[in-house]
Amino acid sequence: MFFKTESEKFSRLLESLRDKKVAVIGHLRPDGDCIGSQIALCRVLRSRGIDTVCVNRDKVPFNLTDFVEDTPFFTNETFKNDGRVIVAVDCSDRSRLGEALLEKHFAGTPIFAVIDHHQSHNGDAGQSIVVPTAAATCFLLAAMLIDNGIAFDGCTARALYAGIVTDTGRFQYSSTDETVFEVAGTLIRNGADAEQIGRRIYGQEKYGTLKLLGRFLETVRLCADGKLALAYIPKDAYEQTGTSPEDTETFVNYLKNLAGVAIACKLEQSTKSLKGSLRANGDRYRVDLLAAKLAGTFGGNGGGHKQAAGFSLDGLDLEKDRERVFEQIREWLENPQNF
Repeated sequence: MFFKTESEKFSRLLESLRDKKVAVIGHLRPDGDCIGSQIALCRVLRSRGIDTVCVNRDKVPFNLTDFVEDTPFFTNETFKNDGRVIVAVDCSDRSRLGEALLEKHFAGTPIFAVIDHHQSHNGDAGQSIVVPTAAATCFLLAAMLIDNGIAFDGCTARALYAGIVTDTGRFQYSSTDETVFEVAGTLIRNGADAEQIGRRIYGQEKYGTLKLLGRFLETVRLCADGKLALAYIPKDAYEQTGTSPEDTETFVNYLKNLAGVAIACKLEQSTKSLKGSLRANGDRYRVDLLAAKLAGTFGGNGGGHKQAAGFSLDGLDLEKDRERVFEQIREWLENPQNF
């Protein structure tokens, strides 16, 4: 078995949901691992006769819409709660589900269960299945399905594979071991076409996204003897290029891939906060801890993985405050005791 204890807990979770209506919820600005986990869990529950839908504050990203197929998906605007319990996937903290979604549809509703793999998970659920060492939530979920001998369809296999391939950086991150490839192989045998999935995720760029990338790259600068790469999305960039925040998911990787860079940071303005994405080349720089420190310093929330994390700083402004944030990141990198 891949995860004996967790797979036993997963079996009990499925049984505890048997007579409930379920909303499988993912984090803000969902990525491949989030969407893949939602699709897979939703479809497995529905195959067992459990009334289940997927709900996110934000819509499914453009390059992931093909994986949804006939899976019921709703956003904050289209969902109407009819007494569903919350099962959160790929989400380390309740706040990451989105204040607007929770207040409108789940005010006062506790999280019934969570399936996650983030280092910074805070365990605020009735039933938690969290494995920080797992390469992806989709990997954890797929492994538990295999361990329990639970059948799944081709759509589920493709969604799980998509989540694994994105959260492992196309099988390049240090979390990728032989068990990841073993699970991926099982998914391929059950309907996941590696070439087709790669083309769907990485080969469908919109023209506006390329223009937006150009605006972003114009802001790039290197600090700390080239070990720190910083850039931001100009405030007017989305409107001028006809894009949205979901189109920037991979932008921070352009910074991370610069020769000599240890930590990369992308900043952008949201309605009420300053949001950032952090990436590191290697586990030692602990950008999950850096994200949490930034949130503690400026107010907000932050966390994630050792090599990939994010933060949201309440009330900060991109133009007025980005240099303060960048300076904190530079100080973190230049003080080895932090990592």
